[in-house]
Amino acid sequence: MPGPSFFEDIKAYVGFGEADSTLLREFGTKVEGDLIRISDVFYERMLGHPGAMRVFEDLSQVQRLKYTLVEWFRSGLSGPHGEAFYERRLQIGRRHVQIELPQQYMFTAMDVVRLELRALVEQHESADSQRRRALSDAVDRWLDLELAIMLKSYRDHSDALLARKERLAGIGQVAGTIGHELRNPLGVIESSLYLVRRRLGEDDRVSKHLDRIEEQVRSAGDIITDLLDLVRDQAPKRELVELRPLVERCLHELQVPSGVSFEVRVPEGMTVDGDAKLICRAVVNLVKNAFEAMLEHPGVVSVSALATASEIVIEVVDEGPGFEPEILRSAFEPLVTTRSQGVGLGLALVQRVAQRHGGSAEAENRATGGALVRLSLPRRAPAIQRS
Repeated sequence: MPGPSFFEDIKAYVGFGEADSTLLREFGTKVEGDLIRISDVFYERMLGHPGAMRVFEDLSQVQRLKYTLVEWFRSGLSGPHGEAFYERRLQIGRRHVQIELPQQYMFTAMDVVRLELRALVEQHESADSQRRRALSDAVDRWLDLELAIMLKSYRDHSDALLARKERLAGIGQVAGTIGHELRNPLGVIESSLYLVRRRLGEDDRVSKHLDRIEEQVRSAGDIITDLLDLVRDQAPKRELVELRPLVERCLHELQVPSGVSFEVRVPEGMTVDGDAKLICRAVVNLVKNAFEAMLEHPGVVSVSALATASEIVIEVVDEGPGFEPEILRSAFEPLVTTRSQGVGLGLALVQRVAQRHGGSAEAENRATGGALVRLSLPRRAPAIQRS
């Protein structure tokens, strides 16, 4: 028989139960008019700290985030405090990890919320000391749950990074040796192909088979290059690159599958501060993946880009079957693939390119069908990224 879930275990540990949910729900109806004020206090405190300010792209975010915080209060007070609630909170924690909000600010932020809510408990329950104590305890237990879930998000991220580094280290040891050992015989095969072609002349039947051999040799060489690129720890060679010509040049020789149409919707004049060679490799891998997903699903593959205040975001969209749920969770891990002939390096290399630029990579299934993979690169060069 399976043990309790993480959330149920934490609820039992802090002593949070149905009585607490009931008290919080009743309290929430009383303090609805105070939630916007608490949100204002919260962000006033946040904006007064330079370290916390760094997580905002611009101040226009703050007003939107205030409303988000009000909704967080409402859902936290109203419940129900079950697995669906836990999953929603876990998503918030993952977002904090993604924007690199330092953990120490979570404790300070939760203290601000705790003090404000305790003051409201005192205000609204001043006549009933027993209920006041019970409600104050319920608020504390609820916020302890919130903090535990947030910390789990950071721990999960840390564990995943450690596992990834260990995996990359193992791949690196193998790649360095195998790459050297395989390049020599592949070079011999290429030289021999050249000589055989000269001897056989224009025999179409033989040329077809030689073309297939050459294609497979090139594919093997690409796998070796991807392996080595995946484990290299070098800063990107940055330059100001115009994105549309780069994308068109990189994708020019790709073979588009039958039944698939392909379009580039990158605005003219958009530039990115990055390593043109690495960005090219990442975009090629994304489009190759999209083509392979569309082999049995005719439709459109598109490459587009948009600019935010801080990032250039490249998106590759296809109309294939999308990612299987168990694959989506680990899509960017090395050697993860569902294709019988795939190696599982394409998306891992895309994420590596993003990390080396100080950016990020994300994948999702579209509501209308197909997959979307997003490569986000800073508009301005951050400090050198190594991992």
